[in-house]
Amino acid sequence: MRHRENKRGISGIFISAATVILVGLLWATPFGGAAASSDTLVVGLVAEPVTFDPPQVTDLNTARAVRRVYEGLTGFIPGTYDIEPALAESWEISDDGTVYTFKLRQGVTFHDGSPFDAEAVKYSMERQINADHPAHASGKYPFAKNYLGNVAAIDAVDSHTVKFTLKEPFAPFLQYLTHLSIRIVSPKALQDWGADIATHPAGTGPYKLAEWQPGVKAVFEANEDYWDGAPSVKKLIFVPIVEAQARLSAITTGEIDLTYDVPAESLDALRGDANVAVLEGLSAHVWYFVLNTRLENPPFNKKLVRQAMNYAVDKEAIVKNILQGTGVAAYTPLSPVYGKTHNKEVRRYDYDPAKAKALLAEAGHPDGFECKFLVPVSGSGMQSPVDMGTYIQANLAAVGIRCEIQTMEWGAYLAEYRNSPQMAAMSWNSTVGDPDYVLYRLFHSGAFPPAWNAGWYQNEKVDAMLGDARKKADPDLRLQLYRDAQKLIVEDAPWIFVDHGSQIVVHNKRVKDFVLSPNFDFKFKKVTLE
Repeated sequence: MRHRENKRGISGIFISAATVILVGLLWATPFGGAAASSDTLVVGLVAEPVTFDPPQVTDLNTARAVRRVYEGLTGFIPGTYDIEPALAESWEISDDGTVYTFKLRQGVTFHDGSPFDAEAVKYSMERQINADHPAHASGKYPFAKNYLGNVAAIDAVDSHTVKFTLKEPFAPFLQYLTHLSIRIVSPKALQDWGADIATHPAGTGPYKLAEWQPGVKAVFEANEDYWDGAPSVKKLIFVPIVEAQARLSAITTGEIDLTYDVPAESLDALRGDANVAVLEGLSAHVWYFVLNTRLENPPFNKKLVRQAMNYAVDKEAIVKNILQGTGVAAYTPLSPVYGKTHNKEVRRYDYDPAKAKALLAEAGHPDGFECKFLVPVSGSGMQSPVDMGTYIQANLAAVGIRCEIQTMEWGAYLAEYRNSPQMAAMSWNSTVGDPDYVLYRLFHSGAFPPAWNAGWYQNEKVDAMLGDARKKADPDLRLQLYRDAQKLIVEDAPWIFVDHGSQIVVHNKRVKDFVLSPNFDFKFKKVTLE
C-alpha cells in the first residue's frame, strides 16, 4: 500500500450623504459598535448566508460563513491549495487507487456534545448518496453526484478508522474531500432537527453558530473545546451589505473590520488610508462568456466564429479600465495560480479586430450577424458584469457582430443559464484546488446541463484526456494531460476568455495574521486582534 500523510496536491472615494446615513442606521441596530471590541471581528458580506447545512450551500457568501462551523477529513494549508490533515490525522491509499483508509482524530466532539467518530463520518456522507438513509429527506444535495458519486461503499472499520471504496480510481479524491458540501455533520443534530439542521448546525469547527437573524447578521462564538486550540477571536459577526459603496463606507469608518468587493476605483485611496490594509492576490477565478456550441445553434457552432469573437474582445482594456487592474487577462480556463498546470503555450487571442473580421468572412459571415447574450446585474465572482458586458458588446459590434444584452438578477439568471442560452457571462471560483474541478466540470461532455458545461462543448480528445487524468496517480502524467487539454480547449474556443480576477480584501489594521485563500475562503482560526 502507498502511505500518504500530509500529502500536498498539484499545485477619489465618493460617498453620498444618503449612503452614509443609511450605513449609520444599519450598523447601529445589529451590533452597536462591536467592531471596536477587542475580541470581536465584524465581516461585511456581499450577501447574507442562506443555509447552514453544508450540502445545500451553492454560493460563496454562504460558504464563507458555514465553513467556520464544519470540517472535512482533509483541509488546505492556509493560503494554499496544499492538502493537510483535518479530521483525519493520516490516510493510506491502495495500490490500485480505489481504497482510501483514514485514521481519525480522537477526542473530537461536535458542537452538540456528541462524539466524532467513524460512524459519524459514514452517517453524514451516506445521507447524501443513499436514498434510503433516515436523514436523506432533509436536503437536495446538489453536489453529491459530483463529489461522492464515485463512492461504492463507506465502512467504519473501527471507532476511529473509516474506509472509502471507490468504483474506479479518482486521483483528486483527497482534494474533493475538502469541499464544504461533504464536511461532517453531527448525526445527533440530523436526527434531532431533520430539515431544520439548516438553522441548527452542529459541526466540529473552531466556531459555533450562536445567533442568526436572516438579513441582519450571523453571530459565531469560539469553540473553546476545539481540538486544535480555541481561536483568539472569540466572536465573529457576519453582516450582509449588498451595496459596494456601503461596504466601502463601513470599512473606512470602522463599523466593520473586514470586507471585499469594494469599488475598484476606491483602491488607491484605501491603500493610502492609515487605518486599513488592502490585501491583493491572484485567485483561481475565471470570468468568461460561454458560447453555445451545439450544431443546432448557428453560428456559434462554427469554431472560426468563436475564434473571431475572442480576437474581437480587448480583454487587456477591460482589466485596465473597468477592473482597474484587479485581475489579469485570461488566455486559458486555468488561472496562473495553478502554477505549471496553467499552460501559457496556448493560442493567444490578443485583441485583433482585423483578424476577427477575416475569420468571420472565412466562416461565411463577412457582414457579421445578430445575437443575444445574458448578463447578470451582480453575483458571486461576477466583478462588474454589466459594464464588462456592455464593453464586450461594443467590441463585437465593431467587427459586425450585433448583440442584444439581456440583464437579470442572479437567481433568475442562474435558472436561465441552465436553459442553454446562445451566449452568457459566467464566473468560476475553484473551491477545490485540483484542475479537475475546472476542466472536467466545465468542458467534459459528461457535464452537460443541468451540470456546468453550459455551452455543450464536446471534443473526444479532451474527454479522453480529462477522464484519463482523473485516474492517474502520477502527478507528472496528470500535469501533462491537463496542459495538453488546455491547448485543445483554447483552440476550440468554446468561451470568450476574459480575465482571472484578483482577490481584494480590505481590513482594519487591528486585524492581524489574516491570510488570503486561493479559493476565496475567510479563515479566522489564527487571526488576532489588537
